[in-house]
Amino acid sequence: MSIAAMILNSENEFEEKFYIPVASEAFFEECWIPAIEELNLEWINVFSVGLDMEKEDLPFVMKELSQIKEWAKTNLPSEKQDKIIERIELLEAELPIAFRREGAVVFIG
Repeated sequence: MSIAAMILNSENEFEEKFYIPVASEAFFEECWIPAIEELNLEWINVFSVGLDMEKEDLPFVMKELSQIKEWAKTNLPSEKQDKIIERIELLEAELPIAFRREGAVVFIG
């Protein structure tokens, strides 16, 4: 299994095709969870069980993604660091675009 972001109840082709891979469950467990626990993060903590994210949640999720990115730079070996930072930067770039329709909900899980 893997964790990804997708738009629920898609209403157009863009929303149907919107898909951002986050991590395999094993990689999430190995590299994301230690950061989540050490930084005491609330939003990203529920990615593994599923988060229905609305536009007003975006600033909180983006802040936590930034915290994990900084944590990874000093706490993960370079190969894993590159992988997690690549996915975080993809999320940072694409998540805001997902909310171009009022009322859109992005499921991350």
